[in-house]
Order: sequence, then structure tokens, then C-alpha cells
Amino acid sequence: ASACAPRGPSHTSLHVVDGEVVYSTPPPTSAYASYLRCRLALEATPPRLDEAAGYIEAAIAADPRDPQLWTVQGEIAARRGDGARAMASVKRALELADGYPPAKQLEARLGKSDAVAGP
Repeated sequence: ASACAPRGPSHTSLHVVDGEVVYSTPPPTSAYASYLRCRLALEATPPRLDEAAGYIEAAIAADPRDPQLWTVQGEIAARRGDGARAMASVKRALELADGYPPAKQLEARLGKSDAVAGP
């Protein structure tokens, strides 16, 4: 029976990132669906920031250990003018994945903008 067992990572765990195949566990479907809805709201003209914020919060509730979701929450907060929330979200992303490039990039942008001023 063990000869028939699959070996190695599942095909749903392999992704191409910057031309390289990497392994990551698939996100919960509810988190992924909320994340996609969030991205659509952000890409709308004009962006629907309140809607995007609701979707990213739902995604985080479903998958609170994903640094990308926290980074997007920070991005949304910055665009809404809430620098304190943006920095808190970036901090959480970096706690989950030290040196996470998208979070580091957002942190650098926030450090150079007035969005960090907050209340």
C-alpha cells in the first residue's frame, strides 16, 4: 500500500514565483476568495477602499498567519490615511515572516510618506 502513496509535495503546493518553482501550503479557500475580492475592489476605478478593507479582514480571519494578507491590510490602511494601522499591519507581517519583501517595501514607503503621521 505504501508504494502507491504519493511522494513529495502536492501539485497544489507548488507555485512559480519569479521564474522559480517554490513550495507553499495552499491557503484556505475562504481566505483566497476574500483576498481576490479585495484585489478587485482595489483595482476598481476609483478604488473601493472600504469594501477592500472588509474583504481583507475576512481573509485575515480565515488565515491569520499569512504575511501577504497583513501587508495588503497595511496598504489599504495607508491609502485610507491611517498610518498607525498601516504600520501595525506591516509589523505583524514582519513578525510572521522576518524580512518579507512586500512588507519591507511598504514599510519603506510609509517611512517616507505623511501617511505614517496618523492621529
